[in-house]
Amino acid sequence: MAGSGLGKKVPANLRERAEAAREGSPRVRFAPRASRTRHFGARVVRTPGAEDVLRQLDAEGRICLDHFAADDGRFLVVLSLREIRLLREHGLSVDIGRELLTRDARAEIDAIPGPDGSPAVDVLATGFTTAYLDAAQVASRITALAAAHPSICHLSTLPHNTAGYDGSVSALAGPSPVQLLRITNTPSTQSKPGVLLVCGTHAREWINPLIAIEFASQLANNYAPGSTDPEVVAINRIVEQCDVLIVPVLNPDGLNYSIHDSAGWRKNRSHAAGATCPGIDNNRNYEVYFGGAGSSASPCDDSYHGAAAFSEAENRDVRHILEQHPNILTGVDSHSFGQAIFRPGPAGGTYISSLPVSAADHAIYTALENTARSAIAAVNGVTYSTGSTSNHAGTSDEYMFFGHRVFGFDFECALDFQPSFALAQSAVQEVTAGLRALATATIDLTTTTPAPSRVVQCIDRSGSMVAFGYVDSARANARRFIDMMSLGDSVAVVSFGDPSPDPAATPPAMRATTELPLTLIDDPGDYSAARASVDGITFNGWTPIGAGLQRSADLLAGSPSPRAVLLISDGYQNRAPIVADVLATFPAGLRVFTIALGAAADVALLQSIATSTGGQFFSSPTALDLHEIYNQIRSDMTDDGLVLNETGQDDSVLNNAGFNNVEQDGAVGGGFHVAEVEIGAERLLISLSLHTKPRSSKRRKQPLVEVFSPFGRRVRADDWGVKIVERADYALVEITRPAPGGWEIRPRAGVGAHTVAAFVKSPLALRTTLAPGKNKIELSVGAAFEDRPLALHSGFARLADVPLPPPSWLSKQRRAGIGWSDTLRPVSAGFELHAKPVAVERLPLRRAAAAAAADGEVGAGDRLAIATTGRAPRTAKLHIDGKLPGGAPFTRVVTRTLSG
Repeated sequence: MAGSGLGKKVPANLRERAEAAREGSPRVRFAPRASRTRHFGARVVRTPGAEDVLRQLDAEGRICLDHFAADDGRFLVVLSLREIRLLREHGLSVDIGRELLTRDARAEIDAIPGPDGSPAVDVLATGFTTAYLDAAQVASRITALAAAHPSICHLSTLPHNTAGYDGSVSALAGPSPVQLLRITNTPSTQSKPGVLLVCGTHAREWINPLIAIEFASQLANNYAPGSTDPEVVAINRIVEQCDVLIVPVLNPDGLNYSIHDSAGWRKNRSHAAGATCPGIDNNRNYEVYFGGAGSSASPCDDSYHGAAAFSEAENRDVRHILEQHPNILTGVDSHSFGQAIFRPGPAGGTYISSLPVSAADHAIYTALENTARSAIAAVNGVTYSTGSTSNHAGTSDEYMFFGHRVFGFDFECALDFQPSFALAQSAVQEVTAGLRALATATIDLTTTTPAPSRVVQCIDRSGSMVAFGYVDSARANARRFIDMMSLGDSVAVVSFGDPSPDPAATPPAMRATTELPLTLIDDPGDYSAARASVDGITFNGWTPIGAGLQRSADLLAGSPSPRAVLLISDGYQNRAPIVADVLATFPAGLRVFTIALGAAADVALLQSIATSTGGQFFSSPTALDLHEIYNQIRSDMTDDGLVLNETGQDDSVLNNAGFNNVEQDGAVGGGFHVAEVEIGAERLLISLSLHTKPRSSKRRKQPLVEVFSPFGRRVRADDWGVKIVERADYALVEITRPAPGGWEIRPRAGVGAHTVAAFVKSPLALRTTLAPGKNKIELSVGAAFEDRPLALHSGFARLADVPLPPPSWLSKQRRAGIGWSDTLRPVSAGFELHAKPVAVERLPLRRAAAAAAADGEVGAGDRLAIATTGRAPRTAKLHIDGKLPGGAPFTRVVTRTLSG
């Protein structure tokens, strides 16, 4: 367990049962072995000073206070003799109660019935546990269950065997495999939402492996397709619509040692090199906050965290499950005792600050938590308390959430590690009911949905678009932009052009055409219709930019925000209506993003349109530049963060910091791109767009692009939350709730020149503003996670039309971790990579005042002063690094056109 519940009130009926069990416990005396640690139920007088001492010693890892209850002015805890002496040395009054005994030594306790008898049995078959079991007995029960129900129970062994049991029962000696039971009627796919249950993490918590047996047995034995009984129908739904994964005993060595040798044993039986005492606490060995407060660096302490995160086979097995089953959405590490549910929260905990838990995730967490608590309370009337796990470092539920975007929980059942079996059965039924409810809620779990966007693509169809060769790239990127929109968004397509050489021949209202009215995308067929409207545009004539703007505004009249127009043109306005007249009546809040395509475009006009409406202006000297520009506009319109936007050709990629980051990989293509995704991301969208038709390939049946998770697993089309779209000239891969880390993007061999982008939807907001000055443009950048301003600690800027330093110099700077600096001078050296020469400039990043944030939506910004030449627009490509609350990193890339 990893939470904190000081102040919990114990229900009267269960308190009486626990007292009866303690009063009736036999006083068994025997000579302890040197390796056996004795543990006792204890009562500590509850005072503010005592509570402070307990919290401090727990934070230091010197006692293990993650299991307790409070009643009648006392803390009820389980302590070793060493811990009891430590508390008394600090002046605390400690009364020693019943000793924790091995299973054979405590047989009389298990014979004490609960006052209410066995739990009531409804239409479902329940009560599949009858005694405390060691790890071998649990494995035998799970193996038999899988053999009896082979169509829905799929048993496997996890890849990492344990260090080995070293106690008194020779038949159990040696390393043990760890079982994984998967319950689903479709084992070949991971398209269903999954729930993970881990039991038996802490050895002395004997109840929890029984919970695994009960939960699995209830699902398997009550599954009856065709039944109309509501409770059976609920079971059927879990088996058929959910993917249930169960680890019955994560720490079999420790469980065996606690059952047969030392009842109070908590850790595994790993013998770290040079350690004076055996055992490592598996629930302090995960990587999130590893080694921090609430864990111990001393091998003899119960909360010893080990030499390094994932040093233990048991923890590596859990990591393996989460890495190979990305469909897992919820998870429970079942513990005892305390009758509580713990999980990460936005406020953090007593000792450890919080990593980002967004308001949306907190709402989902709360709903799941309440669902489980209600189901638990319905069994025996026991209401579990709630709390944060951010009191102890290296725990499982924080690793689930922050490492894999899984809503992880710590369930603490019962009021003792090893209560009488009648009380244990009650706890088993309570938690099993909560798990069934959580599995059903997992099926129904909906992730946050972004506010729908309404976008009009306004495309110049004048004859110069054909003459300059822009048509194919304009069409391809317009189609790709449509496919990148989400269900629930709305799109329209407008084209403008006057086919007549006579300026008076065509009425101004007829100089723009609605190729597609504003259309809600709520069906895959809507995407096809929108793409077809782009392909249907005929290019010829003169350039009435104002007509296109007016028609776009008319289509969006009355639509709520966010709404925007994407305007692309390669010429000057030479037909009415005049843009200035249209903008004078333009709706408030309607942003226009403009692209000046080629040298003949009216840069000043298109820039003024964007500036006056709150949009962004982009200069695209060639049609190939459109690929990266459309990616940036899509990010700006939707507030999705852009973490990757780079162009390359097979095995050569020039990334946003200006250096080559692609390595050889002959299995798929010439190289790969890496998109860094931060903690808290709700969605990852990857786009690969081709500049030309791909060369012939022996692997024609392969997709244009393959994507690999940060753990090396290839993303499959039938994975839960994955959507893959592939056209002749681009491919899109969308991943819901992506794990944080580097996602590898591998284009197929032979694709030729291409642009890869990665968009992340998360609570992180980045804002950039341009402020023109004398002979310079000041670019301000600010970031925030929800309402919390964030620090931007490093970055790179790349400007067009200046020489590029050699990649070796740039790579050296990145390896050195050097960020913004005005002491570094760029190396002048010619270098060309499938594009015009560019350069990375190390520009000074100056901290601005809080008031410098342009719109108040983000915190204080950072500024770059960039010199302008007064000639053609310059393109600044920024690579920004920063830290989220709690210190986790994030990265963003931004492209801005600078025109003085």
